[in-house]
Amino acid sequence: MFCPECGAPAVDGLTCWDQLGYLLAWEVQDAELAAIHFLTVSSYNLQHPANITDTAIEWLRAAYIDHLDGVLPLAEVQLRMGKRFAGAQRVLKPKGERGAVLRLWPMTIADVYAGGNSSGAAHRVREWAASIRGQQ
Repeated sequence: MFCPECGAPAVDGLTCWDQLGYLLAWEVQDAELAAIHFLTVSSYNLQHPANITDTAIEWLRAAYIDHLDGVLPLAEVQLRMGKRFAGAQRVLKPKGERGAVLRLWPMTIADVYAGGNSSGAAHRVREWAASIRGQQ
């Protein structure tokens, strides 16, 4: 089984979403991984945009690139995104407008999950983010 959006394989019966859940759980015991939570979640969202509005993806992509390029500190990313999507402005598309479109990536959540190996996960997240940055 492969993800219909990023093409990643299921690992041990775990979908992309399930593998992301493990990474987020590992953050509790790994301060280095917790410190790059934005990269983990943003990388996943950029590879799985079917549920997210085009505007939100555009803003996320721009902030992500600026953050990776050292132009925008994380606190400023959070401030800008919080202001931009506060109130009535929604991030999620209405359910009827959602639909997966396959795009193949050089690295996916499955590479970061690495069969359940939490050791070195922060390093793999940084590699994942760099691979996505190279595709933008």
